[in-house]
Amino acid sequence: MQDPSRFDAIVNELADKAADPHRSQGKLPALTALFNRHGVSDADDRDELTENFRVLCDLVDEGRNHIWSYYVRNLARPMWLSRAENRVDVLVGNPPWLSYRHMPEYMQKTFKAMMQARGLWKGFEVATHQDLSGLFIARAVQQYLRVDGSFAFVVPNPVLDRPYWTGFRSGDWADPDHPVKVNFTGSWDLRRLRPHFFPRAAAVVFGHRRSLGIGEQGNNAVALPRQTEIWTGKIPKSAARWDHAKGWITRKAGELRYPKEGLISSPYRERFMNGATIFPKVLFFVKEQAASPLGLGGGRISVRSQRSTLEKKPWKELPDREGSVEKQFVRPILLGEHVVPYRIMGADKAVLPIEGTKTLMNGGHDHLDRYPDLAKWWRDAERLWDDKRSSERLSLSERLDFRRGLTEQLPGAPLRVVYGASGMYVTAALVDDPNAVIEHKLYWGTVATRQEGVYLLAVLNSPYTTEAVRPLMSYGKDERDIDKAVWELPIPDFDPTDAKHARIAEIGEIESQRIAELKFEDGKSYIQIRRTLRDFLLSSPDAEELDLLVTELLG
Repeated sequence: MQDPSRFDAIVNELADKAADPHRSQGKLPALTALFNRHGVSDADDRDELTENFRVLCDLVDEGRNHIWSYYVRNLARPMWLSRAENRVDVLVGNPPWLSYRHMPEYMQKTFKAMMQARGLWKGFEVATHQDLSGLFIARAVQQYLRVDGSFAFVVPNPVLDRPYWTGFRSGDWADPDHPVKVNFTGSWDLRRLRPHFFPRAAAVVFGHRRSLGIGEQGNNAVALPRQTEIWTGKIPKSAARWDHAKGWITRKAGELRYPKEGLISSPYRERFMNGATIFPKVLFFVKEQAASPLGLGGGRISVRSQRSTLEKKPWKELPDREGSVEKQFVRPILLGEHVVPYRIMGADKAVLPIEGTKTLMNGGHDHLDRYPDLAKWWRDAERLWDDKRSSERLSLSERLDFRRGLTEQLPGAPLRVVYGASGMYVTAALVDDPNAVIEHKLYWGTVATRQEGVYLLAVLNSPYTTEAVRPLMSYGKDERDIDKAVWELPIPDFDPTDAKHARIAEIGEIESQRIAELKFEDGKSYIQIRRTLRDFLLSSPDAEELDLLVTELLG
C-alpha cells in the first residue's frame, strides 16, 4: 500500500502469468524472478503473493478469468488513499443517490447497520426516503479527508431541510470505531433552478473535517446552518457551459425553512383511494337513445351499450344491449379522460344497481324487483357474466365492488378532489356532483371546503409537484404510474389560518375560474386539452408566484 505503482505492476504481471496460454493447467510457474525484479524480499510477502497467484491461476483454469487484476487494483487504490499520510486536502464529488426502497435486500441490511452506527438512521417509518448519498459522504470524509480538509458535495435537495436528514446535518457522525465530526460552512439551494440537473432537485453542501484531539478547543461538530444561498433561474438548453449559464442565474442569501416536525409524507395519503373497477364495460356503460314513438313510463330512459375499441374477448363479441331502465340507476361515471387541470370535461354513463345513496343490490336482493326495468337489465347482465367469465371466484356485483372501490364512494360526498392514476403529469380537478362515480383510473378524496379543494388543485397541478414526484413513480408503457406516489411528498393539511396555504388556495380559485370560462373545439381530445391548459397555466400572471409557493411548501 505504500507504493501503489509498484503494487499495480506486480498484480499486472501475476495476472499475465496466470493467463499465459503456454502455462499448463494446474501448474504454478515460479515467481522468483518476478520477486527479485520488484525487490520483494520479505518471506511473508512472497508467501502472500504466491497464494494470491495460485487463486488467479485457478480462476483462469476454471474459465473465470477476466476482471480480477482490475478488481484487486481497484481495492488497493482506496486503501492506499485511506492511509493517514495519503489523505487529501479537498474532496469534491457527486455521490450516488440511491433511496433505501430501491436497494436490494442484502444492501438494505448493510446500509441500515452503517447508518445506525453513525447516528444517521431515523427509523423504519422514514426508511424509504433515506438515501445512500449521506452515508457515502460520511464514509468518504472518514476515510479520505485530512483533518481541517474541506469538502463540497452535490446532494438531493431534501438534505437541506427534511427531518430524516437531521442526523447527517448535525455533522457528528459517531462511528464508534472511527468517529468523525465536521464543520458545515454553508449550502447552495438549487431547487428553484429550471430545468433540474438530475431527476430530483439538487443542493450542494460545504464544510471541513474537525480535529478530535482530546482537550482541544473548538473541536465540536457544527451543524449545517439554516442560512443558505438560493439559486433561481430558467437556463436555456443551449447554455451548457458555466460562462453561458451564469447569466441566467440569480444567487441570493436566504434561510432554510424546516417543515413541521415529523412530516415526512402527506397526511392526505390515507384520505385518497382508487376508484371503482367497472368491468366488463359492455354490461354497464350506456348512452341514452331516443324512446320509441309510444314513449316510456315515467322516470325511465331508453339506453344502448356504449362500446369501446379496447374491449377484449369474449366481451367484444357480445352484441349491444338495449332496453329501458329507471332513470335513478343511470349514474355519471368519471374516467381519467374526463379530468384536465382544474376542470371536469363531461362524463360517461353507466347502469349501476345502487338504491338510494348507498345500497348496492345484486340479483337476489329483496328490493331489486321494486324496479322492474333495472331487474331485467341486471339479471341479464349477471347471466352474461356467469356465461363468459374466466373464473367463478367473483359474482358480477363482487366484481363491480372489487376491493370496495364502489361502496367506499357511497353516499357520494359533495366535494371531492380527483387526479389521474397515471400519466406524464399530475392532473387534478374538483368534483361537486355527489351522484358521480369515480372509476379506477382516478384517485379521489373528500375535502371539507371548496377552499381546501382549490388549495389541493393548485398544489397538484403545479409543474413543480410533477417534477418532485416523477422519481417516485414507476413506469408504464407510455406513461408513468402516479397512484399514491404523489402523497410521498410532504403536502401538509390545509390550514386556512396559514398565510401561505390561503394564498395558494386563492390562486387555485383564480385559475379554476379562468379555466372554467375557456371554450374548446368539438372533437378535441383530452390529451390536446391538457396540453393547452398546461401552456395556459404557465402563461398565467400568477404562475411564478404559485411555483415559488409550492416549491417552498414541498421543499
